Amino acid sequence: MTDVIGYDGKTFRVGDRVEIHPGTDLWMMGARYGTVVGSSLTSEDRVRVEMDKVRGLRSGPADRFRAI
Repeated sequence: MTDVIGYDGKTFRVGDRVEIHPGTDLWMMGARYGTVVGSSLTSEDRVRVEMDKVRGLRSGPADRFRAI
């Protein structure tokens, strides 16, 4: 996987710890951090993240996350 760009302009890749954007429902409910487990480089640059406080993988555009 190549690096993808987060909402803060910095890059991250599979295995990196990330924070979800503060404007999302998950962040408001306390599920703020996770680990990138995969991605699919399409026009939307989807990334899959295993969040710390919720079960299952969450996916979204790369600019919904940032490296921590």
